[in-house]
Amino acid sequence: MLFKDKNFANSVKQQLCELSSRISIKIKPLFPSRKICEDLKMTECKPRIVNQQCVVYKFKCNVCYAWCIGYTCGHLYERVVGHKRESSSIYRHYKSKHKSRIPEKLLDHFHVLEKCSNKFDCLTKELLFVGQQKPELNVQSDSITAKVLI
Repeated sequence: MLFKDKNFANSVKQQLCELSSRISIKIKPLFPSRKICEDLKMTECKPRIVNQQCVVYKFKCNVCYAWCIGYTCGHLYERVVGHKRESSSIYRHYKSKHKSRIPEKLLDHFHVLEKCSNKFDCLTKELLFVGQQKPELNVQSDSITAKVLI
């Protein structure tokens, strides 16, 4: 039986203690607590890629299949939001090559190449992927810093 009122619960507890002393058997009330997960429900089912952190990723344009490789130490979905800004090479690619806006579901055009353990690991692996695959949309010089450190 669940008791929502604390005074009533205390009253029942006291009565059980009195009964326990009269019959010489220890009776202990059990007051179960509700689990927070019973009250909170996931509102939206997010794809697995959304929650990825500290990864090297690949982006492919859905119109011409140009692509780039990048990394993020934060959540990948936050980095995708960053690519919707005018300073992003992906944004500039859509604007200049296709005279169009970035697709609504931009996240669908990203996939994780490698999970990393820290920023240096991300930089190193990005450098290796860029060196091997020569993606046409990579324009940043961040990888040069990693090249000097290796």
